[in-house]
Amino acid sequence: MRAISKRLSLVAMAAAAIAFISPHGRAAPVTADDLLNAQNNAGEWLMYGRDYRNWRYSPLDQITPENAAQLKPVWAMSTGGKFGGLEATPLFHDGVLYFSADYARVFAVDARTGTILWHYEPEYGTGFDAMLCCGPISRGVAIKGDLVYVARLDAVLVALNRTNGKIVWQQKIDDWKRGVTTNSAPLIVGNHLIIGVSGGEYGVRGYLKSYDTETGALQWTTYTVPAPGEPGSDTWPKDDSWKTGGAPTWLTGSYDAATNTLYWGTGNPGPWAAGQRPGDNLWSDCTLAIDPDTGKIKWGFQYTPNDAWDYDAMATPILIDITIGGKPIKAAALANRNGFFYVIDRSSGKFVYAMPLVQGINWTTGIDPVTGRPSEVAAMKPKQGGPTVQPIIPGLEGGTNWFPPAYDPTTGTMFVGQNQWGMGLTAWEKKKLVYKPGDLYMGVDYQMYRMGDTIGRIKAIDVANKKVIWEIQSPLPVFAGMLATKGGVLFTGDQRGRLLAIDQKTGKLLWNFQTGSGINASPITYELDGKQYVAILSGLGGDPSFYYSAPKGGMLWVFAIDGKVDEGNLYNQEVIQNALPVYKP
Repeated sequence: MRAISKRLSLVAMAAAAIAFISPHGRAAPVTADDLLNAQNNAGEWLMYGRDYRNWRYSPLDQITPENAAQLKPVWAMSTGGKFGGLEATPLFHDGVLYFSADYARVFAVDARTGTILWHYEPEYGTGFDAMLCCGPISRGVAIKGDLVYVARLDAVLVALNRTNGKIVWQQKIDDWKRGVTTNSAPLIVGNHLIIGVSGGEYGVRGYLKSYDTETGALQWTTYTVPAPGEPGSDTWPKDDSWKTGGAPTWLTGSYDAATNTLYWGTGNPGPWAAGQRPGDNLWSDCTLAIDPDTGKIKWGFQYTPNDAWDYDAMATPILIDITIGGKPIKAAALANRNGFFYVIDRSSGKFVYAMPLVQGINWTTGIDPVTGRPSEVAAMKPKQGGPTVQPIIPGLEGGTNWFPPAYDPTTGTMFVGQNQWGMGLTAWEKKKLVYKPGDLYMGVDYQMYRMGDTIGRIKAIDVANKKVIWEIQSPLPVFAGMLATKGGVLFTGDQRGRLLAIDQKTGKLLWNFQTGSGINASPITYELDGKQYVAILSGLGGDPSFYYSAPKGGMLWVFAIDGKVDEGNLYNQEVIQNALPVYKP
């Protein structure tokens, strides 16, 4: 890795001076106001979900159902490394693409030429890979001012100079040897740089932390499992189980500027063995509303109390204003791993409705239409030391998972990736489950099952009318994010390696392109020199790689209908001087 980094640094020195000079001079820094108004900036993509509401909806409309079949690749580049899987959403600002690859390696790439401007390569301690529950994936970076921020997988937050990739500051979030890792894209609100953590399978007590964007100073910490005496502590046993209670915060949240409220999802309680922790186990499997200035929890809504199935509720809430049954609602909508699609009132946390997305859900008989609380089926809850319970539907990989949906505000349609599969669970005897920092702390063995010929689904949901408009099936799981556009074309990927362009109204497949490896990442679109482009990372890894074998990869692909690449005199290859020196007679 050091040799690669050294060669790439030579490219950076040669290219940076040219690349960061825009037609208007030096590339402008990204301000807090730019982030607040990100949705109105049609040509750029400045944050993980494109805007604070996480719509992933682009106002660009050059690509339409009528011409999408004319899309073609403009350029591509390899991310190199260990091919550990790509799950990031790239950012685009002032002609440069910024993204993280496996192991939180960060790239800045000239979007006109495909040339790597700089490359950050973190170095990790011995034994670190053993702490990664779901592969060495990283889901993205954040940008503000002249800094690019990334959470290293070993729980270190790093601020990089946007023009040359040099470290400006770094801050230790936690000790990775305890099982704490970080792989989500940070969220910036004002001068707050907010990051969540993974580690629910390692007995980590989940939390969010906020750091000063300029200095890296810690501003606040909010734990998602209450200590004794704190609100929600009565939902835990009167012992020390809260200290290893899970509820990690391993995806990026949303933000409502009108009410100055963060919305953040939390994961499963720990350990998986529900009998070890009787009670609802707040604030696991919740959407939390949080004050970004203080970290104070305003309210929480729990989807799966006393979760025995690893049905994390970490999904990013999509913030929409919508009329349901004649009543206008400021809503938060999301698809949940437990198999249901939910709408809640984001002003109060009150339940609005839920509808099943998965067929044959059997862990519950249904959702209470007033409170939103599920009625559990006791026979589907494995008992410690008891027999295997199977099949449980959906499987723990979920009716959906981390991969983000998209929302079209012009039609009120949400586009969701969903999977149809089941599982078997076997809970250990209680005496065998012992917590040791840094070791897996689950107490349950699992087996995922195919439940038919197809697993993956892409669904279009009419949120106001509580119905699925259309559905596309795939033989393999769907693990790619969605991108909706004003042009009426939905972009996503599949595990077969195809980038897909789909008619948002009908679900008709308009175009596809084989990228060479499974797509687990999320596409973006941007405008450069008057042309609309689509970018996607391709590289099998993460959870899908647990269940089938396929070629690994690591590529950034860029597409357009009539785009162009400026080859110029820059390129990513550099002569290794001691291997091919200049001949001197």
